[in-house]
Parts: sequence; structure tokens; C-alpha cells
Amino acid sequence: MPSVDKHYSQSLQPDEILKRLNEAYPDGPNVYQLAPIDQLHIGGIKASEKLAQRLSEFKASKVLDIGSGVGGLLRVCSQQHEAIYVSLDITHELSCINQHLNKLSKTNCPSMVVTGNGQQLPFPNQSFDLIIMQHSLLNMPDKRAVLNECKRILSPDGHLILHEVLTGKNSDKMLFPVPWASTSDLSHLISSAEISALISSVSMKVESMQDWSAEALSWRSRQTSKQQTLHAPVVTPGMILGSDFALMGKNVQRNLEKSAIEIVEIVIS
Repeated sequence: MPSVDKHYSQSLQPDEILKRLNEAYPDGPNVYQLAPIDQLHIGGIKASEKLAQRLSEFKASKVLDIGSGVGGLLRVCSQQHEAIYVSLDITHELSCINQHLNKLSKTNCPSMVVTGNGQQLPFPNQSFDLIIMQHSLLNMPDKRAVLNECKRILSPDGHLILHEVLTGKNSDKMLFPVPWASTSDLSHLISSAEISALISSVSMKVESMQDWSAEALSWRSRQTSKQQTLHAPVVTPGMILGSDFALMGKNVQRNLEKSAIEIVEIVIS
């Protein structure tokens, strides 16, 4: 049975990533220069900037990113909103790169980086007033456990924000590989009705659910066009997800076009 940890660690090139960044940006890369490796979710850095606006809206002071990868979301958030930030990911190699990028980048993101499991969070009760999960729940089979853990560590007036991939009306047409799963064994997508029911089952409430699928498809189409040009960025998505990344990206586009998946933002209290 393939593991999430192996999926995200087997193609990593940490030494090459840091070497190229140091050579190209001696004063440190900015968030846009890091985006090819740390904004690999559907929607890219623009989606992260939209999520960052929520932190100011909710006046968040202690923020946890579950499934943080190499930390791109919180580096964007830290430029827009001052808070205590904690990154958590199950893949230790990604956490290590996250720490290096925090030190290297111009953002000076004051993020604590933790390797851990979103289904068994290593934090005391009521530790955070805002939790973000950006394309993370899709790799977690026990979603009820994740939601219960989020509820436990949130303050009474806290919020959970999901930027998630869900199954669409034609989920049977799903193509693999995709960035979060090389095969269906690692993909744990559910429908909007199922996630809504799960949220209710743990006594949490959906405050809003917005469909971001149209803008996600527009973004993915632009990315596919960029990949066909000769110009390559200093660091590339393949240095994180391997040589199949171009195919993964094309499959995301096809899956969106066929309504096999949909992209949503869900705000939960």
C-alpha cells in the first residue's frame, strides 16, 4: 500500500533546490520566486493570497496550517497579517525544506515547523484561533478524526478554513496521476454533501462554502500553457513532485474540465 509520506518525499531534491535559490537570489527569494515549488495547490499563489485575507477578517492571532508541505501558504500569510504561525506536515523531509526556506526567504516567516499527523494533533486543547488546511484533507482517510482534532485545539470562537479538492458530479472520470496522488489509493476525495455531513457530525458549523472551480480551471489552463514554453524558472515543481508533474498538471485541468473534481473554500466554526 503506497504511503502519503513516500508520495511526497520520493522525488524531493532539497540540496538542488537550496543551491539554485542561493545562487539566483543571494539576498533571498521572495514569495513569487518560491511559488514554483511552494504553491503547488490548485489556484497557486493567488489562492493563498485570498486565504490570507481571511486571517485579517477573523483577527487571527495563533494560526495552524495542517498539511503545510514546504510552507508557502504561511509565508504569504505572514506578509499580510501578523500572528503566531505553526506549520504541520506528516512528511519530515518537507518540514525540513520548509525550515530552510523560512531562513532563506525575504519574508522571514516566524513559523514554527512541526512534523506530525493531522489525525492526531500534538497540541493542547484550545491552542489556536484559526486553522487552515489547503489541499490536505484529500490525503487523510479518517476525516472525522481530523475534524474532531481541529475542534479540540480551536478556541471557542475559532475558525477552520478548508481550501479543498472535492469530488465533482463526474467523479468516475477522474484521471491519475494528480499532484496529491499517483494512484487512487492515496486519493481520499469526498463530495460537498459528504464533507458537510461530516462537519455537522462533529458539532461544527459551515459558515460559508464557495466554489472556486472556475477560477481554478482558468489558473490551471494558464499553467499548462506556461509549461509548454522554453523558459523555466530557477526552481521547478518537478523538484518536489518529480518528472510526472507536467502530466499531473494536465490531469488536474482535464479533471476540472470534466467536472470530476471541484475546488471549494469552506469556512467552519
